[in-house]
Amino acid sequence: EGPYNFPLKSLDLGNNQFGTRELTTILPFLKSWEALNSLSVEGNCINNRGAQLLAEVLDTVRIRRLSLNRNQISKEGLSCILSSQNARYLTSLMISDNEDIGSAEIDEIARFLSRATTSLKLLEVGSHRQCFRIVWFEKLCQSLQNNTTMSKMSIVGSLHGPIEIFISNEQRKNMEKYMADLMKSFGITCCCENGSKIDDIINSATKIKFPHALHLNLDKCREIGLVLSRCKMLQELCLNGNRGCLGEEMLVALFLAEGPYNFPLKSLDLGNNQFGTRELTTILPFLKSWEALNSLSVEGNCINNRGAQLLAEVLDTVRIRRLSLNRNQISKEGLSCILSSQNARYLTSLMISDNEDIGSAEIDEIARFLSRATTSLKLLEVGSHRQCFRIVWFEKLCQSLQNNTTMSKMSIVGSLHGPIEIFISNEQRKNMEKYMADLMKSFGITCCCENGSKIDDIINSATKIKFPHALHLNLDKCREIGLVLSRCKMLQELCLNGNRGCLGEEMLVALFLAEGPYNFP
Repeated sequence: EGPYNFPLKSLDLGNNQFGTRELTTILPFLKSWEALNSLSVEGNCINNRGAQLLAEVLDTVRIRRLSLNRNQISKEGLSCILSSQNARYLTSLMISDNEDIGSAEIDEIARFLSRATTSLKLLEVGSHRQCFRIVWFEKLCQSLQNNTTMSKMSIVGSLHGPIEIFISNEQRKNMEKYMADLMKSFGITCCCENGSKIDDIINSATKIKFPHALHLNLDKCREIGLVLSRCKMLQELCLNGNRGCLGEEMLVALFLAEGPYNFPLKSLDLGNNQFGTRELTTILPFLKSWEALNSLSVEGNCINNRGAQLLAEVLDTVRIRRLSLNRNQISKEGLSCILSSQNARYLTSLMISDNEDIGSAEIDEIARFLSRATTSLKLLEVGSHRQCFRIVWFEKLCQSLQNNTTMSKMSIVGSLHGPIEIFISNEQRKNMEKYMADLMKSFGITCCCENGSKIDDIINSATKIKFPHALHLNLDKCREIGLVLSRCKMLQELCLNGNRGCLGEEMLVALFLAEGPYNFP
């Protein structure tokens, strides 16, 4: 029915699945509105030929906001848009998720940003299908050095997700600090703000730590590997929490493709990445190569006893102080390899909770390690949420600590009423009788007098068993309480109030009859 007679300023034709042919149809319509300043054709099927048609519109109309996200435009089409007559009037340009981006497209955008005539304030670039490389970001930042208009850059597909970068005139004055702050968006923290070039910042980076759960793929792993190859002062690397398995090929891309690396790494966190012994074998040379490494976390993976043997090989060559193996598949054999390794005596923190179901064999292994005169261990985390941590195991660990002078904290998972943390001081060692009585309160057991340093003495003289929190009793815990009750001689008060769930017949039998009749008043 056109031509229409109204001063249209904004037109949104996004997400309509039309292509170049349809765009050709409405070209006269688009060119007819001199007042049009906002045009969105995002989420369609527009290719490079369609981009040429849009460039013709830009030759006649001064559009300020142009959204081309999610189309099929590559470098040729982008070049037509950015070289059009009125491109210099664009204040917002959204071109993310088109054809896979590359150096050619980034060069084209960088040239446009570096022009003195550009009015661009907002740029959205990148692709969810691929990793936005640091070197591309570097080119864009370099092109902004003399740009006075740009205030926001939105990057899709950065290492840990979309990021928005705001640029103020104040930040331009202090470009060195600003560039360091920008790199934090990519998870990279440097030790000092000593350069306005990203290369300087990566060279001096001391920490690479991603703030969110990762969605790593092979493309992103290759990019991180390239970044690592440029580091000179890196001390801490955290890649914890990939959503999906960090497979063999991805680990090779991270640690071996660009190696050997040349930085004094002290802390490595590869927790919660669902990799197993096969993948651990791949990066074994990498782990052995860092003499300065003192903290290693591989918790929340699928490492079995063979994997524990490989980690013991690492401990034979590197003096690791903090080792986290929580939530894997390690049993007594693997634990024995770890604790008998050459440098195990230098461990100050060992976290081994929630592996294969724990038993007396595992506790004996730990107790022998704790009783060694050479051990440096200060923190131990042990137990399993899947089973009850038995009093007799706790008893063995405490006995092994009698002559231990280093241990300061023991964290027990799966005790009768939940996880407990036990702090051990030198003062408490001097007064072990009172301390053991206090410890038993963590298990809900109160004795009438502090008359022994052995748990058996305390249970014999216990007058009260009362749990301080609502219980999560199961058959396993009921059997353990039944065993404790069978050792009591002076018990007067028993409180098992507030179980979350039915205290069924089999559980009541385990509590009161399996070990009875009991001998206390």
